Amino acid sequence: MEQPVSKQEYMNYIIAAADEAWDNLEASRKKWYESIDLNYVFGYNPPPNELYLAALCVNIYEINKDEKYLDRAKSLLQYYDKYRDAYPDDFYKTKAEYSNGLPVLPNIFSFGKYVHAYYKLKKYNRLTKKEDAELREDIAHSADYLINFQEWGAMNRAMLRAEAMLYAAKALPDHPNQPKWHTLGQAIINDNWGQWEIEDASGYNAIWLYSLLGYASHVKEDESLYRTPIMNYYFEYFLQLMSPAGIIPDFGDANWGHSWNRYLPFFEKGAAVYNDPRLRWAAAQYFRKYLDPMPERKSVFTALCLSDAYLWADFDLGAERPTGGSREVLEDMIGKKVIFRNGWQPNSTYLLYNYRDEGDGGWLYREYLRTSIPVEEEKMHHGHADENSVVLLMKNNSVLLHDGGYRDYMPSGPYGQFRADYFHNRIAVRDGKIALGQREGQYRYASPNREAVPGQSMLDFFRNSGAYRPVRTQKIDFLELKHFDMTRTRVIDDNLGYQSDRIITYVKELDWFVIFDVVKFTKDTYLTLANLWHTRQIHAQGPGWYVTSYDSLNNVDVAGDEHLLIHFPYRERLEEGVESLQRYYQQEQAIYQMIGRHGYPGDLQTFVTVLVPHGKEEDAKKLASQIEMLDVDSFPEAVGLTIKSGEKKYVIAAKLDLQAEIVRDWRRPKYTYDSGKTRYGDYETDAYNLFAVETADKIHYAMIGAVKIKYKDRVLHEQFPADFGLNFDGSPDQPGVGKLRYWEQEVSK
Repeated sequence: MEQPVSKQEYMNYIIAAADEAWDNLEASRKKWYESIDLNYVFGYNPPPNELYLAALCVNIYEINKDEKYLDRAKSLLQYYDKYRDAYPDDFYKTKAEYSNGLPVLPNIFSFGKYVHAYYKLKKYNRLTKKEDAELREDIAHSADYLINFQEWGAMNRAMLRAEAMLYAAKALPDHPNQPKWHTLGQAIINDNWGQWEIEDASGYNAIWLYSLLGYASHVKEDESLYRTPIMNYYFEYFLQLMSPAGIIPDFGDANWGHSWNRYLPFFEKGAAVYNDPRLRWAAAQYFRKYLDPMPERKSVFTALCLSDAYLWADFDLGAERPTGGSREVLEDMIGKKVIFRNGWQPNSTYLLYNYRDEGDGGWLYREYLRTSIPVEEEKMHHGHADENSVVLLMKNNSVLLHDGGYRDYMPSGPYGQFRADYFHNRIAVRDGKIALGQREGQYRYASPNREAVPGQSMLDFFRNSGAYRPVRTQKIDFLELKHFDMTRTRVIDDNLGYQSDRIITYVKELDWFVIFDVVKFTKDTYLTLANLWHTRQIHAQGPGWYVTSYDSLNNVDVAGDEHLLIHFPYRERLEEGVESLQRYYQQEQAIYQMIGRHGYPGDLQTFVTVLVPHGKEEDAKKLASQIEMLDVDSFPEAVGLTIKSGEKKYVIAAKLDLQAEIVRDWRRPKYTYDSGKTRYGDYETDAYNLFAVETADKIHYAMIGAVKIKYKDRVLHEQFPADFGLNFDGSPDQPGVGKLRYWEQEVSK
């Protein structure tokens, strides 16, 4: 068993943070008064930290019954309306919603915490009638203000509003406006309680979850939320996303460790509800990473999250490290993510792959946001153009690939930073054909003596405002095999006229990743296609290969002992290059392969990438030399390569066009072995995917979606025919051979 967070560990931080914040209260107030920004985009902005401290204090009282914390909470609430006096008398004219004066509580993130502290002070009889009346007025006036700006749907900001309004309605049941707060709050909570969230951003997922759980525990006081299948899903979903860094990776609008403190009470609550020690392990990962040993600078908000974790935890339950390897996280409708991993240790290999589109769910919520707030560069809401993108790759505590980051400015930085497709490790596509220019000696242009001709830079061609262009995604396959794990997913862009499949194969014994990308034209058009990989440092490079690493993510040190070889073994007619760009708030490098070309419907364009994590001292050029493209009969409809490592040879091959074998409609199957077969070096098969590990005397192979496989004219496996009836042309039953889902076997050579 692993070591969970103990009561004492939680309390050590909670009390220390609360007492330090209280002792430094006057200094922090002085600092706030000296830094008032009258031009702040969101207007009146009193310090939320004091409300977090008030809520923390009442939680501490519920834990240890020390009455001084109730006194502190009351003092904080009584003072809070005075912050309005620091603003000019006519400041209410700056915003339409201030027509009735500045609200005491303008911030949806801290509003509910004020009401929580007030409610507990009332419960424990700590307010005089006069004090109660003053605080009630502050809550009521602020609740009336809160309903002026309407945000609804299953997303973080709406959930925060629902929590605040319904807590106000609960705390002030006899107020004349209480029915209005309750009605509007209930309209929002109905969209969130037991419903799918529309956001695909790990930072905002945590805000939504913490607010929802806080509402269930403190406002509704109803545990039935955890009996909904969707909440059961979310606990397992976020557990499976946990990385070797001890955090959920930052995908969508998020940064490294974003909202980590909110995930901690979420996992403690799930562990207690479901009696699941794996969830206590996840909570402990966050605590050990950020709070053990206790940092010198403490956060009141973190302490507040820990106090809820304390109140929600089952301390009789142990912690248990999860087990298992690669998997879907958790399915292909909502999560649309795949994890490749070889374990759950801090030094394990881990790759997070995201193929989530905006989806069909929550249409009304998404459309309301699209037409109500200035958002263009993201999916509705907070998701990036990261379909078919590698979000994070780690090995031996080293970050080797990483996502692009949140944004530089509001609502988004230059070129849609960092949400647009060209900031992600994926295939990006643009309408039209890039002007590539000409290197000296080439024949593209009849310039004198074939001189160099300037062309367009890749980034200048691909960059635009960053406005998100809707696409659809599908999972084609995911499988765990003995030596390989694989997934295949598809992006469909009906507007530009293409579909793009990415096939990722994890070679488990090597910790290498082989990636086949194929873009299929679906209309007669010109497109420019780029296979993009981003990094912080390039240590060495050669024809088609680059040795890379990350040393930092902005101000976070993520350097380790591993480098990443990014190798493009297929280079025919593809331009390669490296361009610098601002990404994740720092200078990074975009490594690319690219082609601008015309295509007819059905034409294919292939890219091949091999990702090789390796020690700093290993010879990357030698590693790259172990990879060879296979001789394939039907390229580009199919592709394959081999990796030679020691006494073994690994074969990875795939059909890129899954419909090319279809030869008839009037009878089933529509395919035959002969129409689907292709030769990959020594192998012949009609498989969608072929994997093999060869030694001197054995072959371990796996074929997916196949009728037969041969090795050097020797049949390794073949399915028998069966009658397929009910032919559409009315002809008699005829034999056909159906495909195996997959077949895996070891044979002698």
